[in-house]
Amino acid sequence: MYCNREFLSMLCDKCKKNEATVHIKEFHNGKCKDFHLCNECASAGETDQTLPGIGFNLAEVLFNVNKIAEKINPGKSESPAETQVCPVCSWTAEKIRKNDGKVGCPACYQTFDKLIKQAISQVQRGSLHLGKRPRGAKGDSPAVKRSELESLKKELQNLIAREEYEAAAICRDRINLLKAELDLLEAEK
Repeated sequence: MYCNREFLSMLCDKCKKNEATVHIKEFHNGKCKDFHLCNECASAGETDQTLPGIGFNLAEVLFNVNKIAEKINPGKSESPAETQVCPVCSWTAEKIRKNDGKVGCPACYQTFDKLIKQAISQVQRGSLHLGKRPRGAKGDSPAVKRSELESLKKELQNLIAREEYEAAAICRDRINLLKAELDLLEAEK
């Protein structure tokens, strides 16, 4: 399925009334057949054509993927975060989303940890606090080192994704050094 400029103002092959917004190219035995459907006909899977020898309707497969997945893996359609409930206040992930990320109680932070970190990372550069610190906090405190370590880990992932392996090796070495420093600081306590 794809969209091409030549299909922009076609009528639906099925109903001949609405503008075709779904364009399907079916290849079988070296022959190509095009279907141009409106949203309504495509959603209904009404190409009136099945793939020869296979016996299924291509449009039906394409537009009912969720239903097919539910039949294959019943009850697996929702992610675990979607079904989680806070044990203290009974809030759900959906309720937190509706309240613009506000949680019901302190236990929600642990229950929905991944969801909250994901939301924070979408709004700001990272999931760690980068603003002001208390007056007594030193630059070499464990909290500051952990924050720097998390930033370096994310930087390492980005460098690897961009295939900048030399810079990634330097970053990896900085991470190892920082881990050693952090272990020493925590051992002193």
